[in-house]
Amino acid sequence: MSRSRENYHHGQLREALITAADEILHESGIEGFSLRKAAARAGVSPGAPAHHFKSVTGLLTAVAVLTLDELSERMRAVSTDLPLAAQVRELASVYVRYSMEYPGRLQVTYRRAIVDRSDPEFMRSSGEAFGQFFASAARYHGVPHPSRESASQMHPQLLLDYATVQGMALTAVEGNWRFIVSHDDPQGDFLRRILPMLVEARWPDKPAA
Repeated sequence: MSRSRENYHHGQLREALITAADEILHESGIEGFSLRKAAARAGVSPGAPAHHFKSVTGLLTAVAVLTLDELSERMRAVSTDLPLAAQVRELASVYVRYSMEYPGRLQVTYRRAIVDRSDPEFMRSSGEAFGQFFASAARYHGVPHPSRESASQMHPQLLLDYATVQGMALTAVEGNWRFIVSHDDPQGDFLRRILPMLVEARWPDKPAA
């Protein structure tokens, strides 16, 4: 539902446009999104977003930052008191569950053509979102923890971890697990049964030294 322009007398238009874009993505995915639709939902003229965002890329980058910041919060909520293997499994599961909850956000965040990955806020939020996962995974494998500066030399085990998490999330969002899950509750069956098996297979408990 469109909002009244009166809501933005105190400089809230930027946040309203981000919220509007996020809602459209949640309802219709990236295919159903446009800057004009976001402006209409926020209750402003089609030209109004230009006061805060130079292009659709600017607005979608802001949605990506929102996504990564929320993901960071959920990652930080994973207890560091868990055994290391369990910690990595839970961090991976958090990412997959979040992606299934917000598939439209996932579509945006990792599409290079529509997000400004050089944006300082995007760089900050993306580093924070996966920082704990990579730190825990590096300890699990006994390999160096990558920094942004050394990301191009990331250990193959960590690259495989990243590919595994992204692959699970994208496949789940696209519904491509349907051939092995319950037709009555495919998403619930995936989360309860398939996801735990997958993360256990990739990050099993290690024998005590």
